[in-house]
Amino acid sequence: MIIDASVVIDAVADGGARGDAARRSLAAIPADEPLRAPGHFAAEVLSGLQAVAGRPTHAFGVSDISAALTDAEAIGVHIEATPWSDVRRAWELAGSLRYADALYVAAAERYGTSLLTADTRIERSGAPIRCVVSTVIPVQAGGAGSHGAPDHAG
Repeated sequence: MIIDASVVIDAVADGGARGDAARRSLAAIPADEPLRAPGHFAAEVLSGLQAVAGRPTHAFGVSDISAALTDAEAIGVHIEATPWSDVRRAWELAGSLRYADALYVAAAERYGTSLLTADTRIERSGAPIRCVVSTVIPVQAGGAGSHGAPDHAG
């Protein structure tokens, strides 16, 4: 399975519904299922954590980033170099997706596996995606969360 930074950021930095949904999704992945991400994953996690820490209304702060990075590493995502074939595929998808998101899609397509994300824009993009995109959504008050229905922006 390919995992994008949005799931890991939510899992390690969000104490609310988004974090709960991300942690449940990660816990549901079979232990023998390898988690992979393209080369830009770690930089996106760090950038995302810094963005979360900069939100004045969020409980997660700059002083929490170091521990969150340790927690993110403990998830066990294998970060691999991004091959040129994925870069070319990302370019094909770039009309509908950010390059960074397109690289996750390209990696999932190459492996013939799914992409786990908390970013609803990927499924909604209309891009000609050739992999299953499983979007983590939080449980809404009075409702049940699930995968696949784009309910929140990542």
